[in-house]
Amino acid sequence: MVRTDRPPTIDGRLDEPVWQAAALIDRLTQVEPAEGAEPGERTEIRLLYDTDFLYIGVRAWDADPRAIVATQMEPDADLDSDDRVSFVLDTFLDRRNAFFFQVNPRGAQVDGLIENSSRPRTEWDGIWRAEASVDDRGWVAEIAIPFKTLSFDPRATAWGFNLERVIRRRNEVLRWAGAARNKELTDIGEAGALGGISGIAQGLGVDVRPSLTARYLRDRVTGSDDTEVKPSLDVFYRITPYLTAALTVNTDFAETEVDEREINLTRFDLFFPEKRDFFLQDAGIFDFGGLERNGRPFFSRRIGIGPEDQVVDILAGGKLTGRVGRVKVGLLDVQTEASGELDAKNLFVGRAAVNVLEQSAVGVIVTHGDPTSNADNLLLGADFNYLDTRFLGDQVLAGVLWVQHSFSTGADDDQLAYGGTLEFPNEPVEVTAAFTEIQRNFRPALGFVNRRDIRQYEASTRYRFRPEPVRRVDTSLSGLVVTDTDDRLESGEVKLDAVRLQTHPGDNLRLGYAYTHERLEEEFRFRGQDVTVPPGRYDDNRVEASVETSDGRPLGVGLGVSWGEFFTGTRLEIKPTLAWRPSPYLFVAAEYTHNDVDLPQGDFTIRLARLRLGLRFSPRLSWLSLVQYDNVSRDVGFNSRLRWVVSPGNDVFLVVNQSWVEEENGGLRPAVTETAVKIAWTLRF
Repeated sequence: MVRTDRPPTIDGRLDEPVWQAAALIDRLTQVEPAEGAEPGERTEIRLLYDTDFLYIGVRAWDADPRAIVATQMEPDADLDSDDRVSFVLDTFLDRRNAFFFQVNPRGAQVDGLIENSSRPRTEWDGIWRAEASVDDRGWVAEIAIPFKTLSFDPRATAWGFNLERVIRRRNEVLRWAGAARNKELTDIGEAGALGGISGIAQGLGVDVRPSLTARYLRDRVTGSDDTEVKPSLDVFYRITPYLTAALTVNTDFAETEVDEREINLTRFDLFFPEKRDFFLQDAGIFDFGGLERNGRPFFSRRIGIGPEDQVVDILAGGKLTGRVGRVKVGLLDVQTEASGELDAKNLFVGRAAVNVLEQSAVGVIVTHGDPTSNADNLLLGADFNYLDTRFLGDQVLAGVLWVQHSFSTGADDDQLAYGGTLEFPNEPVEVTAAFTEIQRNFRPALGFVNRRDIRQYEASTRYRFRPEPVRRVDTSLSGLVVTDTDDRLESGEVKLDAVRLQTHPGDNLRLGYAYTHERLEEEFRFRGQDVTVPPGRYDDNRVEASVETSDGRPLGVGLGVSWGEFFTGTRLEIKPTLAWRPSPYLFVAAEYTHNDVDLPQGDFTIRLARLRLGLRFSPRLSWLSLVQYDNVSRDVGFNSRLRWVVSPGNDVFLVVNQSWVEEENGGLRPAVTETAVKIAWTLRF
């Protein structure tokens, strides 16, 4: 890289002489649609640095600037619909972990952390700046990333680096290093390197983020009416270049997005993701065994939620994340208030993983505490995560082995869970196999389990064709068998995607078939319905079809339909969607799910409707609203969230939540009104 003593002005233009002296990357290779081909458009990336900042300049040439797609502007938006440039920085050159940055032609910013070459965890929010502009030659982005935002080895003179450009209207993907279809930008072992780095500063490594929230809550159901002003404080301290400590006091989550409602026609609890910023920061460090739902040892959403989903206030929390040599560590300790009959709680999670081989790791996890009862709970676990992106030369092979044991009050035996996965995610063939056993008394009180006393076997394969004039055609087959721990069959599923087709612009068509088997030992009642299914064995066949236009188009439409047997009767599901993006300043989307269930025991219909409205005034000022309704809860929910990024790290939020209850005559009665204003400021030292 090239060091400069005259930093550029970040204004979305590369018209300053200092950029001409920058290190230049101008040789990208096409990954999609033609692997190894020359790019359809030219791209230049220029790199500079000084003591405090890394500067990146992007000139994305385009023969038709009017066709550039740039529909998003708010921070951390999903930029899959847009032209964009993405970067990864492997600041420890460990070929596994990296910082992720992404910018579109409107200057919308996305950032995240990549752990063990997995997808970016965009919940991480770094302080950095980007400006962009479109001109008659294409588009330009100018980026400044403070070194105070990054963790790195100050003795290192080289970092891992890779970049990718997407030209959205034809889904063309260009990459600097690792330009192969079976590799991703997030495969950090494929990254190139930036050399010549020296004399950069992290400062004292202290970020202090005080915030103040004013909230008004009126509950017409209980008759309560309350106003509250709540100060909070978050402090981040980089103890060493490798370890960061975080402290939160009097924690407030007023700006947190609401959950999207889901239809549940199964016997098992649904999984809703964590959305609170304190728990999302560095969350990937606590991931274990590749588990995303059932059997997960740590699920931070358990913290702050008591029995029967009551909210429990968090008094304070501390977190230590980073690495010591080859060991990656994460420690989390949270103190919650007493609530009703629930005592005050101290909840702890510890995670460590040591790098082995070239891209693999061996780890352990421990959790202690039960957020929903006054009983004791301890969990211990170990896992091995294997990754080889050069298997048989240029193929990818990945695998996971894991084991956990819980220690719960009143349970002695059958508290074990273990499993493994092996993946061969390549082209044209992809193969996956997995096994899981979760014993009947396994109880991770700080984790997530919605099905116990099972052995689960999974396998899938996919073959990909690339016939012109379409982008690709996939045919896949998957199978699932679930038994109890005495090997008696409980559930089974076979799914065939006969055709999954994608065009070059990104339109999708799917035709499929599914067979399911369920054994009910006892009567099953559908949630919110006065309809039950008797015990027995049920074999169901379903046909499925869906079509969806590319989200790079101004008007996007989709339709999914499935029909078939359902326990003792039939079920028809229809799911139309509509998305309108007339300009980067306006976004409207509507989704509707209709389930018609026809059973001898009784018929019922479940409806779920969702409407989104996005107003983007600039990349720093956005107003997003969500309206949801379902006829099970008979509740209309409205969430509106205005965010103003005054400057990177300094935010103002205005949040309004309103719910209405549907009455028997079809009218709506106001139920709960909540309004909150939150101001959060970052002081960096």
